[in-house]
Amino acid sequence: MSVQATNTFHTEPGRAGELISTLRQVLPETLKHGCEEIRLWRDQDDEDRVVAVTRWATRADYETYLGWRDGKGDTAMFREMLTEDMEVHYYDEVFAVGEGSGGE
Repeated sequence: MSVQATNTFHTEPGRAGELISTLRQVLPETLKHGCEEIRLWRDQDDEDRVVAVTRWATRADYETYLGWRDGKGDTAMFREMLTEDMEVHYYDEVFAVGEGSGGE
């Protein structure tokens, strides 16, 4: 079963657009590392807060990917735009309802 991972980024004031642009450039290669889907979300009430919602084959794939990204220097590049460390959380889906969810 796939695992969902969220990454919450709290950017320096006014830098969310720059972060989103950078992520849009680098994230497509993420699909080569066990990632099945990537979505970026921007908080309507705090425009400097961006969340990446990703689906991975396994948590281990994601953790290996994070190490790869860190080794490339990308993590440091992202960190320069943030006011605090990126928050990472892992989720197992326990229920879904709606179009395309299969839980109708």
